[in-house]
Amino acid sequence: MSLHQRPHQKPPAADSLPVSSPTSSSAAPSRPLPLLTLPYLFCLLALLLFAALLLPWGPGARAPTSPWRAYTLQEAAAFAAAAGNGTVLLAAVSGPYLPFLSNWLISVRRAGRADQVLVIAEDYETLERINAAWPGHAVLVPPAPDAQAAHKFGSQGFFNFTSRRPRHLLQILELGYSVMYNDVDMVWLADPFPYLVGDHDVYFMDDMTPVKPLDHSHELPPPGKKGRTYICSCMIFLRPTEGAKLLLRKWIEEMKEQPWSKLRKSNDQPAFNWALNKTAGQVDVYLLPQSAFPTGGLYFKNKTWVKETKGKHVIIHNNYITGFEKKIKRFRDHGLWFVDEHSDESPLGEEQDAQKTDKGKSSVKKSDEAHELIAFMRNHYEDKVKPAKSFDEFYHAIYELIEMFCESRGQLQYRIPSRDDLLEQYEKAQTRRRKGQNLSKEEFDTIAKGILKVNSFTFGKAAVDMLVVLFGLPVVAVVTKRFIPGLKSVSDDIVIPVATSGAVVYLAKTNKL
Repeated sequence: MSLHQRPHQKPPAADSLPVSSPTSSSAAPSRPLPLLTLPYLFCLLALLLFAALLLPWGPGARAPTSPWRAYTLQEAAAFAAAAGNGTVLLAAVSGPYLPFLSNWLISVRRAGRADQVLVIAEDYETLERINAAWPGHAVLVPPAPDAQAAHKFGSQGFFNFTSRRPRHLLQILELGYSVMYNDVDMVWLADPFPYLVGDHDVYFMDDMTPVKPLDHSHELPPPGKKGRTYICSCMIFLRPTEGAKLLLRKWIEEMKEQPWSKLRKSNDQPAFNWALNKTAGQVDVYLLPQSAFPTGGLYFKNKTWVKETKGKHVIIHNNYITGFEKKIKRFRDHGLWFVDEHSDESPLGEEQDAQKTDKGKSSVKKSDEAHELIAFMRNHYEDKVKPAKSFDEFYHAIYELIEMFCESRGQLQYRIPSRDDLLEQYEKAQTRRRKGQNLSKEEFDTIAKGILKVNSFTFGKAAVDMLVVLFGLPVVAVVTKRFIPGLKSVSDDIVIPVATSGAVVYLAKTNKL
């Protein structure tokens, strides 16, 4: 039962009071109720202070407004287009996709097109993080969708996330700029712009896996079994023509007619294909060559085709698979996950994937802390991990790093992985290198990401520490006073408040409150 639920003490009924003579009642002076003495009042005040700090009441203080919140799509598009001769490279991300954004940006930068990039941030934290590292290259178009609900393919959150895409594209076309949109689970192996031949309204890639001849038609393919084509809406180039604007308006219209439901968990791609089919003949479209722009179902699953078309690949899409970890593993298996060894090439910086949290926040996102812990351990690789010559030394280093991290995080704590789990990850890394070699930074990074789980964070240990200090210190002070000569005369009314105040100061200074 909390303090706020404490029941009021009811006075006993009159007929239940003990009968006493006037003499006896006047002989014994009345004593105040224990709960109304000064020491208990100070303890109660300290407890209320503790509750106020741990669970703030009422609306929190507003953080200073960031200038990027007033940054408009018109301003951002002009900024990006100025570097690209009137062409914008557009991507859209929420926080969990930032590692994919960094990976995509590395490949775009190698092609010399990074300055043209404009990122639609789907939450304010992502907006701030990108612009802090790369000013002007991110904008949020309000209202911000629920970023945490937009991760799972086929969910309503994902539908809401992708349904904003054609609106963003149309706005940019209305401003007079050409625009290329890419999903961030793509990788550039070459500059795609030389392949945008002619003067067509819209360019796109097929999402079908059957192999086409190298000289296949660039016309809109015929409809499939569902009565529509299977063009991927993940990579589109549009010129600011009336035909391109017509297609986007039709795409928006189709999405309104095909809303998400539990029975039909749609996304934006079917609506895009219906729009293509229904505007056929009104929009000048161009199908990009399959050999240069293959779908993931072809590139990652047909090794023979990959060998036959070697040297022709331009943009690779990591689709036909769902889940962050599966996509990352597939990229790694094919040498396309650049952030492992080339994160310094990303405009977002080497540590952009580490979530930054403000010290004064009343609540902490566990996913952010997982990234923070990985970054923290990576930063201490040279002094803590690299010298380790055996698994025991490595285990001790990991334990020490997690303890250091948790101490700096105060209330939030991390349960260290079991020795067996850590040994398994360590031995996996050891099989990939010669014996006697130290664990490389990349191998350590892989181990860290394998053992650090978001659900291993807890508030329990620190909360216990706070309660022990907050209530234990006053009790110890009172007991100690009774055994130290000269202190017995000091009133509890002084000792308890002083000890309680000292406990609060200690907790605050040690970052545990």
